Amino acid sequence: MEYSLTLLSKLSSMMIMAAVGYALVKLRLIKESDSKILTTLLVYALQPCLIFRSMQIDLTPERAMGYAAAVVFAFSCMFTAAIAANLLRKPLRLDPVDMCTLMFANVGNLVLPVIAMMLGDEMTFYCAGFQLPFNLFVWVYGYILMSGRSDIPVRKIVLNPNLIALFAGLFFLVTGLKVPAVIDTAMEGLQNMVAGASMMLVGVVIAGCNLKEVFANKRAYLISAGRLIVIPLLTILLLFATGFLNRYPQYRPVLMVVMIAAAAPAASSVIQLSVLTGRDAAKAGIYNVMSTLLCVVTMPFIIYVYQLFFPM
Repeated sequence: MEYSLTLLSKLSSMMIMAAVGYALVKLRLIKESDSKILTTLLVYALQPCLIFRSMQIDLTPERAMGYAAAVVFAFSCMFTAAIAANLLRKPLRLDPVDMCTLMFANVGNLVLPVIAMMLGDEMTFYCAGFQLPFNLFVWVYGYILMSGRSDIPVRKIVLNPNLIALFAGLFFLVTGLKVPAVIDTAMEGLQNMVAGASMMLVGVVIAGCNLKEVFANKRAYLISAGRLIVIPLLTILLLFATGFLNRYPQYRPVLMVVMIAAAAPAASSVIQLSVLTGRDAAKAGIYNVMSTLLCVVTMPFIIYVYQLFFPM
């Protein structure tokens, strides 16, 4: 219960940050188009600093094993979501935008800053391991699904700033190298901007939407329920069925942060994929807004269920 209440508190605080971005647009102090500036800052500067600095810790055998467990579980979460989306494809008449919304969670813009605020650098280090399977799934399977083509955009994968930061951080972690203090201080300052900038971006995006249209879209509730509740609960049940955390209870906190990522709202990457492949970006935007608004309640609930299965 403790972690779910803390998560509820942090998410509520972040939604207040989003409300500031929303208000600034409505007061015409900034424009909806300014979201591109915030996105660029987050993708190319702030989030990479957060990911890289989370790995500026001393590598111990326990942390190495914990990170490996986090990455394997993250891949398992992605496979579970993909299988579930494919099983539901015909019964619910899902199109590629629906399926990608079900599969891909907003790890970078929402979860990483939440974990940093809630649990600190070490747990952010474990959660950052979600970036590898997430980006591979988005730009390989997600791109193929959306475009109907098999020419994978290798350049987008290789040059993804978050993946570059991840691999650079892993190199420094394994070699024991540390960045100079003056650089680390600058990166820390940028890292501390992630939560505010991410949620301001959410507020700006929501301000540009027709909320009546969002709340009137019945299918958005269905897809959001799948993304926020059905797939995360299925993931918890499958994890319980493996018995892994009963044999290795020391990994329960580590996999909990991965579970927070797996229970996050729809990724903004789905909107990017929709634009890139000519799919319905407006619908992807509605799903993104709806699931983001609902996640304040659903994410703490999922972590509460996780703690019922795996007490800590």
